[in-house]
Amino acid sequence: MSTAKKTAQTRRQPRRTLTAPAIQPIPGESLTSWIGALADQQDFEMKPLLRELHLDRIGGLSGAELRLSDPVVRRMEKLTGIDAERLHAMTLARYAGNALPHLPLFSSDGVAVEQWHKGAWLHRSEAHWCTKCLRGNDSPRWLLRWKLPWSFACVDHAVYMVTECQACWDTIRFRHDAPPERTCENWTDEGEWTYDLGEPCGFPLNMCQPVPVSDDSVLALQARVNAWLDGMPTHEDRQLVALAAVLIPLLSPSMVRRGDPLLRYAVRSPRSTSQRQRKGRRPWTDSLRVAAAVYAADQLPRRGYSASEVADWIVDLRLLDHRRRPWRMDAAELAYGPSLRPNPFVEPLVHRGLITLGGGL
Repeated sequence: MSTAKKTAQTRRQPRRTLTAPAIQPIPGESLTSWIGALADQQDFEMKPLLRELHLDRIGGLSGAELRLSDPVVRRMEKLTGIDAERLHAMTLARYAGNALPHLPLFSSDGVAVEQWHKGAWLHRSEAHWCTKCLRGNDSPRWLLRWKLPWSFACVDHAVYMVTECQACWDTIRFRHDAPPERTCENWTDEGEWTYDLGEPCGFPLNMCQPVPVSDDSVLALQARVNAWLDGMPTHEDRQLVALAAVLIPLLSPSMVRRGDPLLRYAVRSPRSTSQRQRKGRRPWTDSLRVAAAVYAADQLPRRGYSASEVADWIVDLRLLDHRRRPWRMDAAELAYGPSLRPNPFVEPLVHRGLITLGGGL
């Protein structure tokens, strides 16, 4: 060994460890958000922190947010003082029994995770957020339920979820190995082809102006969906979500003619008329469209209609709006998405030709 190498080894700084007390997660926070807040509090670089918590293994931080293994939980509990129950509650595994059926048991199983990701109704990297919630903390803290399309409004602040940067009007995408950014990192048109000489958008995400919810019934519906997500739903709540799941791609303006005019716009607008929206986005990535589907689904179950009668109602209203094109439900979406719970409304719509099965995502 050379003298220079020995000298470098003797001068190497000792390995840093976390100091107590660790920052506490806020109620409903996601694991990646809390890891980012912990890095800020401890003045840690992200890679050393993930290595210290053993989150740099197979699957990385995105795999850890799916499900934490017991050895990793024990180490995180020892180093941070956060109990295992709260650590598990910050992962998507808390929704494995309802919103995310068939969640893989092992996040290190890359094939199973990738197959599940193709059909799961989940915002894997696209950001959906409430700007007023982000402004309420010293640093932006992102909630776990925002990764699900079923969070279409913030009940606390009575606003719809924001889905795009309001400076460049592009989708916000997060890296899988880092916590959420505080500013928009999308490259502007001026800097897109300048070989890294341009600059990202840089607009603060907590400065986006959310759209207020003008209809209190939308907030009441979001509260019911939240009860379903938290594992405390009634039978009617389950029926509401099951019908909304099939309505999201099948919506027509007549289904929401008595609702909030903004929801009618979300269904009528050119951005929502195509089944596969711009840049390949699925219909359930639009929070206004999901809100419209839940609102429409609320109009029928309370009248005691059967699944066949509901299917007839959907067919009639779509014909009224001259929308006959069927929705192609992919095999992966049927197997992994919310349509299999089982969903009593899928089969009648398949028989009537409004849903066709098969194909790839």
